[in-house]
Amino acid sequence: MNDTFMVRTKIPDNNDLSTDKIQLQLQSKLDNEQNTINQTQRQKTPPFELVVLSKTEHDIMFPNVIDLNVGGFYYTTSLSTLRKYEDSMLAVMFSGRYNLVRDKTGRIFIDRDGRFFGHILNYIRCNQMPTESIALDVLHEAEFFCISSLIVKLENSSPCVISLRRRESFRRLIPDYENMKMDIIHKSIEKRSSFHESRVVITQLDHTKLKGTIPCYNCSREFVTVNHACAFDGLTADLQIQRQLKPIQSDITIDIDKLIAFVVDELVHDGFKVTAERVTCRFSVRCQSCTLSGLYTAGGILAPRECQNIAHVIKFIWS
Repeated sequence: MNDTFMVRTKIPDNNDLSTDKIQLQLQSKLDNEQNTINQTQRQKTPPFELVVLSKTEHDIMFPNVIDLNVGGFYYTTSLSTLRKYEDSMLAVMFSGRYNLVRDKTGRIFIDRDGRFFGHILNYIRCNQMPTESIALDVLHEAEFFCISSLIVKLENSSPCVISLRRRESFRRLIPDYENMKMDIIHKSIEKRSSFHESRVVITQLDHTKLKGTIPCYNCSREFVTVNHACAFDGLTADLQIQRQLKPIQSDITIDIDKLIAFVVDELVHDGFKVTAERVTCRFSVRCQSCTLSGLYTAGGILAPRECQNIAHVIKFIWS
């Protein structure tokens, strides 16, 4: 009878070690492949992506008392004062994530006008506002250091800052305002005379001119022929600026009187000695009928006639 037997043989111990070694080699190979995949994925990450890192032990540690050199002026203040307003540039500078420049004595150097930096510190320390005489200078520093609460208080309380904001708002309404202002200045320089003054005549663009025939004021027998070119106190127009009277915002109207007053105010603010006056064009014509009738003598009758055109004469005084 044929019998079939199943024989179980035991694998020697050295074969057990070989199996373990094979498993370790396979696991190491799998780990290397996974590392290669991860490295490839990291290389595909955009290289210019900015990541905000949390504070680490490598951040710069500042002492509680900080010595500053602001444009050659020395100040000493606390770290908590500089960090008081979290959205300010000072808080960012002293957050510990940036290397700051130091002078030869070790003070942290800030390249700003140090004359007004003390007023920034006094506001941060105790809400002390600057005097009106230096409000604009402190405003510029507050804008640089992003002290938003100080900016708002100056805009609401300082007359010179309020005036500045109004001028800025008005300038934004008028297209090409700065070029118009510079044209006035350049024209005044061109017309500067030996008497150290010059006048710039400004009219609206395409203003109407009298042309044709008009009735004489003194008699009704004749119409006087007129071919009139406007003159304002003997001066002809230098600039025509009707285009600038169309504000960007359609719900706002600005007439030429308001515009000229604003320009003069800005020129005075810039240091020019200027005045302005509103001038009406006037002219006269000779009526032949009145002359022949002998109503008047002295070589004929001049019938006055007023033109409707208005100009503004800006007078520059050069001292």
